[in-house]
Amino acid sequence: MIIPILLLVLTVQQLAHSETANHCHTHRKINAADLVRTINQSPESTWKASTYGFKEMDLNLLARTKLGVKMDDLQTLTAAEIRKLKKEAQKSRPYSYEVPDNFTWASTNLTTCPIDTIRDQSNCGSCWAVATASVFSDRYCIKSNSTFTTPFSHQHLLGCTRGCDCRGGYMNYVFEKMITNGTVTGGEYESDQGCQPYSIRPCGAFVHNMPCERSNAITPSCKQRRCTNDWYEQKEEKDTYKISSYSWMNAYWGDSYVRREIYNNGPVVATFWVYPDFMLYKSGIYIHKSGWWPLGGHAVKVVGWGVDNGTKYWHVANSWGKYWGENGYFRIRRGTNECSLEYNIATMTPVMNNSTSSE
Repeated sequence: MIIPILLLVLTVQQLAHSETANHCHTHRKINAADLVRTINQSPESTWKASTYGFKEMDLNLLARTKLGVKMDDLQTLTAAEIRKLKKEAQKSRPYSYEVPDNFTWASTNLTTCPIDTIRDQSNCGSCWAVATASVFSDRYCIKSNSTFTTPFSHQHLLGCTRGCDCRGGYMNYVFEKMITNGTVTGGEYESDQGCQPYSIRPCGAFVHNMPCERSNAITPSCKQRRCTNDWYEQKEEKDTYKISSYSWMNAYWGDSYVRREIYNNGPVVATFWVYPDFMLYKSGIYIHKSGWWPLGGHAVKVVGWGVDNGTKYWHVANSWGKYWGENGYFRIRRGTNECSLEYNIATMTPVMNNSTSSE
């Protein structure tokens, strides 16, 4: 009866958070300097904060433009699904059960894939698309033995996933699209990489001297039959890449299994609840300190783990540009399900095309 009870607890917690997330809108603005002072002056704090130029933080705006995961669709796994995923994982590639205490794909000699690239969703709630495209890019490149290094397009996922846009998206919807229709290649804003680069200019508080022209970006239209990059010669119908499956890993898997999955197969997608203090994270190991109500759900890419002064952490790539956090990354406490991150981890298996060389 342990698994059913855990599933009930997870479901109740997720529903409770989805209800409480709406309450953040009653607290429209907070003083950033006061919050930073509270965090940085605490002798028990494991991390440092920055105002990033904020005087007042508009929580409604930040929730709309920097987050984007609709958390109510996240799955919980049955005991049968857990057994199935374990069997699939063992068949996927030689599995190392011994992993180091500290490891990150962002700085490793195991691959020459550009895993350390930090993307910027700008003023669009597209984290669900950015994290998915980023993890797919990394896993495909790793599986190709670093021969395919062109990134996959979060622009295409943003515009062409049903029920999802700059106002937010469902993780299961984008994963199902990756199975049925796939995505195309595409790099960052003004990039010459791939078929459909990102069309939304980086702007806002986390970009130096780059105000946004409007508070919320307009969702790009779906370009199913053509590439938007004039420099890219391959036609879109030959530039489609898919996954064969995806799976959710929850807290009762245990920390070691998640680390083995990352070490053997590449980064994973994680979703978690974001509170106002996280927006001001600058360095260290994040542990939620201030704010009772979450602003909403956020999707990120977990690239590794480690231990710092006795505190275990996950190493995570965010999608707010390289000026936020630790050059675009953050560390968050590991082993305690901080902000529900360890309940909501997803893996995916790329379908390798005949050609695995980058364009």
